Amino acid sequence: MYPIRMLDLGFRTHDFGRKFATADEIGELASSFRRPSCLHLAPNKAFLDAPGHLTDEWAAATRAALSRYEVRVAILGCYINPAHPDSDVLELELRKFENGLEVAGSLGASLVATETGSLDARNIRCEDTWSDRNWSRFLRTVERLLKTAEKNNVTMALEAVADKNTIDTPERMLKVMETFESPHLRCLFDAVNIMPIKGVPDFRAYYDEAVSMLSPYISAMHLKDFVWADYMPNYPFAEGPVKKGNIAIGEGLMPWKTIFGIYRKYKVDNVPMTLENFNPETLENSLRYVETTFSQA
Repeated sequence: MYPIRMLDLGFRTHDFGRKFATADEIGELASSFRRPSCLHLAPNKAFLDAPGHLTDEWAAATRAALSRYEVRVAILGCYINPAHPDSDVLELELRKFENGLEVAGSLGASLVATETGSLDARNIRCEDTWSDRNWSRFLRTVERLLKTAEKNNVTMALEAVADKNTIDTPERMLKVMETFESPHLRCLFDAVNIMPIKGVPDFRAYYDEAVSMLSPYISAMHLKDFVWADYMPNYPFAEGPVKKGNIAIGEGLMPWKTIFGIYRKYKVDNVPMTLENFNPETLENSLRYVETTFSQA
């Protein structure tokens, strides 16, 4: 085990590469790498037999089991497409997210998080996603979910994905936050996902502006990396090189020392941060990289 005490750091559970029979199994494995640690937990991706409808009893039992290992759920991942073009499918998606909001308190989760979807049912790039009509429809969806979050006194978080999803830029994220100005609506900042697929000319300038803009609303982060690829299937109209953003942190091209420095500058370095796309066999190296790079930022 390689302990990290400087950050509220943890793991996206399903990146451990297998599904778990019990929460105790998750807690035991996560704590073997870092104790205490936090999780981004998507139940249907993490458990062999996750309940279709989450209950407070299940959530409380999961929370209690994880706490035995000093592990907690910081982010309840609810993978939906809140811009799905089929209204019947969208209704099912929204009910799933509302279910997450209803049990988040019992689970002890700080946030219930989702990306913001595409008008393509496959959740890939579609130009109509950025139409005024979809924007209005998306805001109505956020308003509905936010009412459930406020009713249950929990927080919903939105994550921007550049060049693909409804919220694809820092500016559009800010617009949503300012539209509602609710303490129950926040953003999950993923530095790789929010970067345009063709990259940026100046990392420091881009992230300084983005984090400065969103710092009042950032409540969690993902940590990963990227490399260049000739083609990415979720961006069928883009010619290479394009960003391939599913690389373990420290194994790609992201200037994390610069970015961690910006997080510190705007005082958003104390939020839960979960590693994504890590390899369990090299996870200790990833943790060591985060600790070392953060301490040098």
